[in-house]
Amino acid sequence: MSKGKNRRRTPEEQALHREAVRLRNMTDKQLVEEFHRAAEPEMAASARSVAQDGAEADTPIGNTSAVQALLTALAEGKCKGIKGATAYKVAQFAAEMGLV
Repeated sequence: MSKGKNRRRTPEEQALHREAVRLRNMTDKQLVEEFHRAAEPEMAASARSVAQDGAEADTPIGNTSAVQALLTALAEGKCKGIKGATAYKVAQFAAEMGLV
């Protein structure tokens, strides 16, 4: 009697197979927790870059005329599909970023 497919796998393939079986046997809650745990390092890195961007945004950029011209054009409805409310939100966002 033969030993089966497991004998024909490389050690890397066996480790990958064991991990796949472990994931398939998890409950939904366990899968979600595993996913969030795996995503935490990526989220921490992106949170740090957002925090750095926020610190840089506290100081306004020197030339705001181009941004102001864009906001004015959006408010006047010169861009198809962007009305007053959207232009207002974009203006608020630009102010929060320190662009105006």
